[in-house]
Amino acid sequence: MINTERFEIQITRDDVIVGDVRYPATLEGWFPVVVITHGFTGHKDWGFLPYLSEKLAKNGFLTVTYNFSTDLIDPVQDWFVDVDKFSTFTISQEVNELAILIENISKKNIFSKDALSKADVSKLYLVGQSLGGAVSMIFSAKFDKAEKIVLIGTVGTLFRYTKRQVELWKKEGIWTFSNPRTGQTLKLSFSYYCDLIENNYKLENFLSKIHVPVLFIHGREDLTVPLREIEDLLKLAKNPFVEIKVIEKTGHTFGVEHPFSHSTEPLELVIKETINFLKL
Repeated sequence: MINTERFEIQITRDDVIVGDVRYPATLEGWFPVVVITHGFTGHKDWGFLPYLSEKLAKNGFLTVTYNFSTDLIDPVQDWFVDVDKFSTFTISQEVNELAILIENISKKNIFSKDALSKADVSKLYLVGQSLGGAVSMIFSAKFDKAEKIVLIGTVGTLFRYTKRQVELWKKEGIWTFSNPRTGQTLKLSFSYYCDLIENNYKLENFLSKIHVPVLFIHGREDLTVPLREIEDLLKLAKNPFVEIKVIEKTGHTFGVEHPFSHSTEPLELVIKETINFLKL
């Protein structure tokens, strides 16, 4: 049996991080904390993330899934209820909010009395999915808090735009696009791209500075983030602490759609590799 508890962290009057803590209800002992960061246009309840969180909890971890302050989601429609707020997010904002979350974890601010009796906050692991993988890499290089990192279907670069796209984006000030999952029209401010440039967010620079074990798990047939993108990243970073597991015959979401209805063989392999790596 798994206990699930909601938490909120008030950052400013208008900005709140919301999330869920899951942990074994019947197992005794202290459990390492695993923080799971979602991807672009995702959220804490997207696809396989709650399932992954529950499976980790059943295997002796306390898990934390969360939304950034710009992720205001209607849980029924799976829509962003404040498109303008979403449009203001940047990688720096997400890294900073992950830092705030982990500070609150280390101070045990987000836990109930029951969770407090099980949370081993001295052992912190990160799991990043898709864009959340980039956020996890940058955070880990900057703050050196995590003991292990798992990057599931992560992006290998944040500079994904052609010169023509950037010029149009700069001219318009906003990049408008359709969320392929929901069909909702979303937008992203040009400040997102400016943040990449100003902070030189080349992932190879950050991955090369991480000195704890890192596991990449990637689908061989990922069309959203082709495997070669990750292979190029690993060649540039040249980090001896990094290993990669390629899951055959599957793509970016390992055969899972949102809303989640059932697991898949590739996803079960992802979860198995994640648990084995974190328990080593």
